[in-house]
Parts: sequence; structure tokens; C-alpha cells
Amino acid sequence: MSSKDVSVIIVNYNTAQMTAESIKSVYEKTNGLDFDIFVVDNASKDNSCELIEQTFPEVKLIKSEENLGFGRANNLAIKESGAKYVFLLNSDTILKNNAVKILFDFMEENETVGACGGNLFNKEDKHTISYFNALNLKTKTVKTLCLTNFFPDVKARLKEKGFNENNELKEVEVISGADLMIRKSVLDEVGVFDSDFFLYFEETELQFRIRKAGYKIFIVPNSEIYHLEGATTTKNRKSRRYEFLRGEYLYLKKTNPPSKLFQIRIICMLSHFLRLFSSPKMIFKLWKFIWAN
Repeated sequence: MSSKDVSVIIVNYNTAQMTAESIKSVYEKTNGLDFDIFVVDNASKDNSCELIEQTFPEVKLIKSEENLGFGRANNLAIKESGAKYVFLLNSDTILKNNAVKILFDFMEENETVGACGGNLFNKEDKHTISYFNALNLKTKTVKTLCLTNFFPDVKARLKEKGFNENNELKEVEVISGADLMIRKSVLDEVGVFDSDFFLYFEETELQFRIRKAGYKIFIVPNSEIYHLEGATTTKNRKSRRYEFLRGEYLYLKKTNPPSKLFQIRIICMLSHFLRLFSSPKMIFKLWKFIWAN
């Protein structure tokens, strides 16, 4: 393995042209840095692999024989990377400036920081979700029981949009998985993505472990990236919703003591109840998963 400053890792699933544009932006905008690029292809059915191999022969392409989801696919490249940092970048992102170098310099100057990310912008060049507050059992319970007016702290957490419109250097709980730089030594300490997750909450759970180990997580506003939100998700709406709710349950279970498991199961099932009428098969499948896990 080569010793690079940063390995940029992009997970691709049937987004050939979009991934190519993201790779192109990394090469065009990144300078003053020794980096390499990994693309993990999640068994795409389009011409993704052919396009990447022909257009960017220097990219390290990892071909998975199945769709591993976000976290497990990133784990394949993280394992292969010999860099000091890994920078996880969604395939629906375009760098606005020398974003990777800016994040690298920040990490080099702040050894207590385990992960960081930049300011994200939509295609209209307006701020979009760059960070968010981590889910916790109290917030989930209060929201499910419609008691937010009685808990000002929970209400404030729920109102947080995750837009860094003041362009401030800010310590946060969770960086969006669209652009996440992580210190490789921290991953060696806390572990990589949990393979139980498929598409949602895997980055939240990993950053929970990073913070639990005593490291800080920051938004670095000078690092700027376009994020065409949701463009990489091709599954139908009900499938995405199932995976979100499944990930939410797994996150709460893994970040709370076993004594809270019954409460977590009941609260999650209550929160799903109103969706029962629009998608009974999905909800019963989800409830079956909850009680089996």
C-alpha cells in the first residue's frame, strides 16, 4: 500500500456519469496534496465500471459482486487505503474549491479532531444539510409521544437544520456522509462502518463511536462542495423508507444499554403505527425485524 496523504473514496451504484463528474472535480480542484482515488462499484448494471476504467485508468476500482450498501462498500476501500486520512465522498458531489486540501490541513493542525467535513451547497448554490444532531432515545421518545412542547431541549435539537449559513468553524455531532474525512488512526482505534447497516445511520453510528472515544467532529466552512442530494438513491420510496426505519432502530439499539431495548422496540413500533395504513407489508416486515433483533 502506498503512503498517501488522503484516499478519496466514492461508492458507485448505477450512477456512471455522475461518478465520473465527481472524480473529474477531485482531479481538477485538488492540489498541494498527495492523494489517490478509490471507487467501489456496488454491482452496477450500467456502464459504470467501463466508463471509469476508460476515463480514469489511475483510479483504483473495486468491483463488488453484490450491492453492499454505503458502509460495507466504503470498508472495502478503507481496508485497501494506505493513506493518513480517508475522505468519503458521495458520487452526487462536485468540489467547488480545493476542499480536500482544506480539510487535510485542518486535521493536521488539530490532533483532537477525529473527523470533519465541509459546507455543502445545492445546485442553486444555497446551503444544504452539512451536519446534524445525532438521534438519541430521549428525542425519539418525546417526538413519538408528541411531547416536544414540554421539552425545550428536544425542540431545539429538532429545529436544527444543519445549514452552516454563518460559515463558522463549528463542532458538531454528525457530519453528513456525503463528505466525511476521517483520521485513519481513529478508524484503527474505533473500527470501521458497522456491517449491520445498509444505507442509513451507518455514518451516524460510526461518528458516535468516534465521539465516544474522545475525538471531536467539526464543520470546516472554507471547504465547499456541491451535493445533489438524493441523486444516488435509486431504490423505490417504500424500500428507502424501510431501510431508514431499520437503520434508525439498529442505531438506537447499538448506542443504548441493553436495559433500554424494550423501550426502544416499543417507541419504534409506535412511531411506525401511522404508516401501517399506507404500507402494512413494510411495517409488519419491520416489526418482525425489530422483535427478532
